[in-house]
Amino acid sequence: MAQKWYALSVHSGKEDFVVEKIQMTIVALGLKDVITDMLVPKQTKIIIKDGKKVLQKKRSLPGYILVKMEYSNQTAPLLTNIEEVRGFIKTGDNVYPMDDTEVERLKDDKQDGQSNQKIYITTIRMNDAVKIKEGPFVDMLGKVSNVDEVKGKVKVLVNLMGRDIPYELPIESIEKL
Repeated sequence: MAQKWYALSVHSGKEDFVVEKIQMTIVALGLKDVITDMLVPKQTKIIIKDGKKVLQKKRSLPGYILVKMEYSNQTAPLLTNIEEVRGFIKTGDNVYPMDDTEVERLKDDKQDGQSNQKIYITTIRMNDAVKIKEGPFVDMLGKVSNVDEVKGKVKVLVNLMGRDIPYELPIESIEKL
């Protein structure tokens, strides 16, 4: 029987606990050929704190873990009987494996904290007064006109000779006043 990826619903916040319990079950019952891989999908988020970038891994699918296994009526109860596990995701009465391309998309294989899906989280909002810390307008004051948390950029209106000039720069290059 071929190994496929299945989604297992667990209580939110208990994903790592369930993975640990499954690993203990694999070792205790010698199931390393039946259950070969597990994944708690995570996404790297970049949080700007005091002008510094901080990388943080957050679960992208809270309440779910992915398990690569040979699904059968004998193997499924071994996982569903673990505390904090709700069960396999079903369509009607049947459990179907996930598409491999979808699993690859959810994987965050890069060990250095770099992900395909970075998200910048900042307290800077539109119309905030800010001071520019680097670039051609260093030490000038401006007003935020746009925040792009996906790209990690802000657009600041800088007043030059009575006119507001839009200037785009990285979020970490400004300081909130």
